[in-house]
Amino acid sequence: QYRLEDDIARNFPQQIAKLTEIIDSYKADIAHYSEHKSTDPEQFTMEIGGKVFTEKKEAGAALLAVCKDIKTVDAAMDIGNYQGFNMRIQFDGWSKEFILSVKHEAVSKVHLGADALGNITRINNLLDSYPEKLSEAQQRLETVYEQMANAKEEVGKPFPKEEELNQKLERLSELNALLNMDEREDAEAEVSESDEKEERPARGSIHEKLQIYKEKSQRESETGKDNRKRDFGLE
Repeated sequence: QYRLEDDIARNFPQQIAKLTEIIDSYKADIAHYSEHKSTDPEQFTMEIGGKVFTEKKEAGAALLAVCKDIKTVDAAMDIGNYQGFNMRIQFDGWSKEFILSVKHEAVSKVHLGADALGNITRINNLLDSYPEKLSEAQQRLETVYEQMANAKEEVGKPFPKEEELNQKLERLSELNALLNMDEREDAEAEVSESDEKEERPARGSIHEKLQIYKEKSQRESETGKDNRKRDFGLE
């Protein structure tokens, strides 16, 4: 229940906001790409380092030259423009690869290889994939909305075994009360027994003292009689 409530209050709204932003960015980039994309497949224009290239092979070679000049790891460097998108290159220290990113509203990345023409193809494929990426983001957003709706339904439902759980908790409380009562009775009995034990030795000790005193008096009496008999020459 707590996890579902947290998802409804925080996680799902965050995912929805993020996906909505991504969708809006892809929509803007698709429209931007449509405006700047060359209608003639044979026509090519790419600006790198302030120089405009009209041949794919030359532009690809210029990209590789830029990669060789990069000395800093993980630091992105602006290199030019293509089809209305800003291009940046960085060397990724983890993958040990050069990564080119294109940006208008969204930022998309592609790994560069050693093939000059192949890199131009990768960039074109990246831009052409935007409608597919938009569709995937929209599907993810729809899924999140469904998950949030299901979570709200689950939160409103009672716990499947709530009544059974309440009965067991009530019974447990009764048993705890009985155990506490037994413990109090045992403690009182121990105190009472201890008091009796303390009293018994006290009564026993007085009785023993009286018995000793009686026996002592009797012995002294008999001793006195024997002495008187000797004094009178009766023995």
